[in-house]
Amino acid sequence: MKILYAVQGTGNGHVARARHLIPLLAKHAQVDVWISGTESQLNLPGGMQRSWSGISLKYNAHGGLSITRTLIKNRWLRFVRDVFRAPIHGYDLIVNDFEPVSAWAVWLRGGTLLELSHQAGVRHPLSPRPKHRNPLGEWILKNYAPSRQSIGFHVQAVAPGVHPPLIRSEIRTLTANPKPQLLVYLPAYSVDALVEALEDCPVPVTAFVPQLAAPIERGAFRAEAVTTEAFLTAFAESDSVLCSAGFELPTETLFHGKRLAVIPIKGQYEQECNAAALRKAGAWHAPSLAKLKISKWLNSPPPQPVRWPDYSEDLVCEILSYAPQQLAASN
Repeated sequence: MKILYAVQGTGNGHVARARHLIPLLAKHAQVDVWISGTESQLNLPGGMQRSWSGISLKYNAHGGLSITRTLIKNRWLRFVRDVFRAPIHGYDLIVNDFEPVSAWAVWLRGGTLLELSHQAGVRHPLSPRPKHRNPLGEWILKNYAPSRQSIGFHVQAVAPGVHPPLIRSEIRTLTANPKPQLLVYLPAYSVDALVEALEDCPVPVTAFVPQLAAPIERGAFRAEAVTTEAFLTAFAESDSVLCSAGFELPTETLFHGKRLAVIPIKGQYEQECNAAALRKAGAWHAPSLAKLKISKWLNSPPPQPVRWPDYSEDLVCEILSYAPQQLAASN
């Protein structure tokens, strides 16, 4: 069996899940890997790898999505050309984690594609939503990387086909030694904005900033570039995490029973949906870094760990069942 695993590279969460699942899938099939987007700082395992420019969301310096930069910085004509030239045929199954090139290629040119993403869980009608629904945001969740069949993940397993968080082995087996320390990952904020807000924090702060050239230290604040090893070390040593309202890092934080505060990226509807779900699980939420009551949050009691079970092997079997020959055998 030959599988293509296509992953969205505009954030580290998609790539972290791929790093966990690809070696498990590779026990059963040849796995090639595609990645599109330009924002992840993590490496991927797997066989033949191909990179696409894809469509990347761009941010301003103050925690928000920049529509102007997103429109200007993406190579739209190249994206359309890639959709029609991408070599999608020859694979028994394409596993797609919200990756638009392969998704649109299969949608327009045919093939067997299974969406395996957090976004599929967010889209479900029973999943939490913010007070005000955003029709454009709902449309983007459905059409950014279209699919006809999907397996989703979310904070709460709200329905069949929406699984609880898949906690990767690096986090599940991590030996935590937490102390009063704050880990920060807010990629939509500039390092200057982070320094201004956090240099007087009552506990030491380690902030991870994408593509930071050299570490920065100001008072209690330290910023460094994102690497797997440094991030895991800081995560193990911190009793509190402040991050965007993504999915993987917040749920990993809840898994280990650390304090969690999330700040949704302004203009990114998916993060507003995530914040609604994470609040139900015990996370603090603020609309901006300036409005987060950091001292009050850091003095609040930490939550109980949420020990979601490891269902990785069962998930791999479920993924493989979508391959045409597996469907034929089962019939």
